[in-house]
Amino acid sequence: MIPEHKIQEVLDRVDIVTLVSRHVELKKAGREFKGRCPFHQEKTPSFYVVPEKRFYFCHGCRASGDAVSFIQRYLGKTFQDAVRDLAQEVGIDLEAAQDPGLKERQQIKEATDFAAEHFRSQLWEDEGRAARAYLASRGVTDEVAQGFGLGWAPAQWSLLADRFQKNGMLEWGLKAGLITKRNSGEGCIDFFRSRLMVPIRAPEGRPIAFGGRLVASEDGPKYLNSRESRLYNKSETLFGMDQARDEIHKRKTAVLVEGYFDCIGLHQVGVRHAVALCSTNLTAGHLQGLKRAEARDLVLLLDGDSAGLAAVERLAGPLLAAGAPTRVALLPQGDDPDVFARREGTDGVERLLEGAQPLTAYLFATLLPAGRQASFEEKMAALERLKPVTAQVPPGLTRSALISALAGHFGWMPAQIETSLQYKAPPTPKPIAP
Repeated sequence: MIPEHKIQEVLDRVDIVTLVSRHVELKKAGREFKGRCPFHQEKTPSFYVVPEKRFYFCHGCRASGDAVSFIQRYLGKTFQDAVRDLAQEVGIDLEAAQDPGLKERQQIKEATDFAAEHFRSQLWEDEGRAARAYLASRGVTDEVAQGFGLGWAPAQWSLLADRFQKNGMLEWGLKAGLITKRNSGEGCIDFFRSRLMVPIRAPEGRPIAFGGRLVASEDGPKYLNSRESRLYNKSETLFGMDQARDEIHKRKTAVLVEGYFDCIGLHQVGVRHAVALCSTNLTAGHLQGLKRAEARDLVLLLDGDSAGLAAVERLAGPLLAAGAPTRVALLPQGDDPDVFARREGTDGVERLLEGAQPLTAYLFATLLPAGRQASFEEKMAALERLKPVTAQVPPGLTRSALISALAGHFGWMPAQIETSLQYKAPPTPKPIAP
């Protein structure tokens, strides 16, 4: 296995423009190079190579990646072979002591890449008809489906497991959580079956995990997600960041939704700075990822019902603790982001985002609409709801400002608010004796 730092050294040394130029006729276009995409048929060039960032991107089929990815995709090589070829070309010795953790991580990468291509190809074959029909029902075009790398896991029990076995990758597939051992007898079965597959990608575009949506079957939960691994940590991963990163950088704003298809639906109508959580919790890791993408402002786009309000309360704590400038945009009752986006289009979504309220203003107005005029009981009930939120904000300037703002809205003294907000986590239930 190849150590991560060696892979990065290869990528740093390779001249990606020279590499791609061997296979694609490129012309200078400002700081970038432009040509016809080698991965799909097109008459008007939409394929770009960006030397400063060492990556390529196609606006047509949405193919993107680094030098290693290009060699893999264009020449059909494995990840390791592509790295070895490029390393030899730029004079890097890959012989180094191998860390077992790095070895396992690399195996999981190979298995995940293999599975992503397997699922993608299945979607566009006869087996994928039900999944394509489902995508059409949600207004997802073929182009967008290809851009997000969507795929299909057929109903067969061991289609992917058999392919792993044939390619000598069975143990790797097990480590990646893509296949599991049979409960009885020998052999393995696929973890995902009868599911529309959504690759969860790292910011640079490499698949690291999957979400699977049950289609045309009653067997299992509606959504099934990859377990965490050496490659995938859901507390640090935002779905769609690979597609949204450039637009977030441009706008300095990110739109946060809760579902994969909410994110995909927004991208389809041109709202390309949207990302989605891969879990129900927002963490410091997510916020750090947004910061790296230069998001200075965050807009929560959530359902306009009790579930949406509950989501705001759940997300508010880490946002306030981090001092992240945040606004809240709520959809009309009964809508979710992709339904609203299909009906109202880009302009409708942009108007909704422009009218978003600051997070604290939204919280105060929603939990205690009458403000100072509210009854004592209403104020105490609102404070009870705010306890889990404020408990996550450590002492300091941010907490003092938050308490002062609450005091102004409630018509109480800051010290009284602070005393009332002393939050104690509920006791852990004692196990019941057998």
